[in-house]
Amino acid sequence: MRKNVSRKCFLLAAMTIWWALIGVTAPAFADNAVKLRILVVTTGDIAEDLGLAYIKPVLDEMGVGYDVLNAGKQDLTAAMLASTPAGAACKAKDTGCLGNYNGVIITDSDLVPSFTPAEWDILHDYQKDFGVRQAVLSGWPGTYRDSEPPYGVYLDYGLVYSSSSTDYDARWTVRGGYSKEVFEYVNKDKPLPITDFAFAAIPRNDMSSLRDGSVPSVEPLLRTQNGEALLSIIRYMVPSQATPVREVMISTITHAPFLFHSKVLAYEFINWVTQGVFVGGRRVHMAAHLDDLFIANNLWDSALKRDNPANTYRLSSDDISNAVRKQVAFLAAHPIAGTFKLDFPFNGSGAVVDPAATTPAANMTDDLVAAVVANKAYFRFINHTYSHPHMDKVPESPGVSCDYPTFTTIAAIQAEITKNRMVWGLLGLPEESQNNRVLVTGKHSGLKDPKCTNDPSLHPDMFNVQADDIAFDAGGANSLFLEAAASAGVDYLGADASQKGQNVEQYIAQYEDGSRTDRLLLPRWPTNIYCNVTNPLQLRDEYNYILHGRFVDAGQNPCEIPGAICTPRDYAEILMAEADIALRHMLTFNKWPHFFHQSNLARYDESGNTLQFDWLNAVFAEYEGLFNLPVQNYPYYLIGDYTQESLNARSAAIQATWNRTTNQVTLSADKAVPNLLVTGLSGGDLYGGQFLRPVAVNTNSIAFSVDRGLAH
Repeated sequence: MRKNVSRKCFLLAAMTIWWALIGVTAPAFADNAVKLRILVVTTGDIAEDLGLAYIKPVLDEMGVGYDVLNAGKQDLTAAMLASTPAGAACKAKDTGCLGNYNGVIITDSDLVPSFTPAEWDILHDYQKDFGVRQAVLSGWPGTYRDSEPPYGVYLDYGLVYSSSSTDYDARWTVRGGYSKEVFEYVNKDKPLPITDFAFAAIPRNDMSSLRDGSVPSVEPLLRTQNGEALLSIIRYMVPSQATPVREVMISTITHAPFLFHSKVLAYEFINWVTQGVFVGGRRVHMAAHLDDLFIANNLWDSALKRDNPANTYRLSSDDISNAVRKQVAFLAAHPIAGTFKLDFPFNGSGAVVDPAATTPAANMTDDLVAAVVANKAYFRFINHTYSHPHMDKVPESPGVSCDYPTFTTIAAIQAEITKNRMVWGLLGLPEESQNNRVLVTGKHSGLKDPKCTNDPSLHPDMFNVQADDIAFDAGGANSLFLEAAASAGVDYLGADASQKGQNVEQYIAQYEDGSRTDRLLLPRWPTNIYCNVTNPLQLRDEYNYILHGRFVDAGQNPCEIPGAICTPRDYAEILMAEADIALRHMLTFNKWPHFFHQSNLARYDESGNTLQFDWLNAVFAEYEGLFNLPVQNYPYYLIGDYTQESLNARSAAIQATWNRTTNQVTLSADKAVPNLLVTGLSGGDLYGGQFLRPVAVNTNSIAFSVDRGLAH
């Protein structure tokens, strides 16, 4: 035995596969079934294996079931892969035999030295017996021979090393029957930049066989400028069969969560091994929130290098009319954006005649208010509290005062929520029935404790975090605020994803709010299109000062500061950098919105350009250069509903089995899951060439027909 560690038995449950081979007639389905679950074989834990750190968040976000086999600590056995009800190892032909996985992901191509030749044989035998595919995330495309009986080549990807680089301009070469099965979601007319180390290889296709008699036949999908393979499908053929006995997708590119090319390729590794049938699914999302509608924002002063309260900006009726035109033009230029609408978290105190009145009256003579009401169908709206106050904790020590007003009663906080709902009704804003479900506080206050100091000049970092701040997950939230939100019937609270403890969608269970149910925290992504700028000159000055100039002024080297930039950027470069960040966010498949401020919608030139639509157009131009998937744009309350469904599904024990004789998936769970998203079932919505269907699952087994969407 090569490992001096005890074997760890783990419960195996897996996703299901069928044997649908490209360009040939598929063989009959096996009598037995496989579970809808993926086996991920790694060289270490998430801190040791970059491939696991890369693929795990994607599996988690999509809701795909998987098990991890750490090859450095666990031995692979045949019983782990296929077993009878009694737990004994078995073959597909055996009565009652069940395959525990419908896909295998290998994080490193050779798993040396942890994985033995015998274990490779066990894995390959399972793949051949059950028709299960494999994906290799990265590594050297080597050929390996066993020095002990039964000798012979046990691992061979049919590739010969050609070159290596950290800069390939890769071209797509997906051909034939694979065109509707792999990478259907990418724009194959555009090259994919590979920006980290990669091996490039040449297919041998020389009829050299492995010791099981199979011969690797290589079909490159992504090539270098010189035609070398970077990503390929390997079909293992034997002389007596017209169809492959095994199929592998191998990438020789380094992958990591922070690499852009990795985000482009991640989905297909999962989709390939499951053959497009798995519990979970993915969509790409984009929503843009412009906070503070109806009130003014202070503006950046380039001389003072900070906000100047003497200079403010509040949108005008012309800005709203211009925004309508720009949104219509944006949708015409980017049909992939669907029915995109801007979202306005608004403050009703700026839309009434007397902000101090107990019963507010709409100020319809105000040009902004009138313009918003006249064009309300073009936008969506979110409760941002009545007057944008701080909701943070009151001082704990007697005699200590804050540099911002604080609330000392639940009733006063609740009034800020309910009064803004009254304004919603007075203005007749759309979807009034949903206006109590979501709340975004000013500056996301109430979710951390800034310890009574909120002066931006005191912030030592680029994320408005002071050294004495108490984060959300460390007890910093204001319990009075949470109780007020619960009493007001708020379901979902907006959070700032740049703040510690707020960068995960979660139920707020650690704080007592007096309610039987917990509020759900919904993160929003910030951008570097700041709240205090209306035009490119202001943005460029503040952006370069915050990310570069202030470090130079302090005698520091910006190149040594995480998050800073080495040299100043012009406006086009800022947009390019921000579009890149936003695209990375989109490719996490999270539904989180990006938030801006009403000042960013100001018309800054005679062409009607705005910072907001400059950003959106830059993001979508970059996205369309790589993808053809429609972008989903949900209202915030619906993002909350879908997030709630996703969290419910993740907390359930899902049992999913694919009977390949009947071509049906049988689903059950340990509790009711009203909307479990499953990819590859008939009756779903067609998205990226695949059917995505939400189904109701409970403790009773329910069967659904499979449709991978390949005919569409």
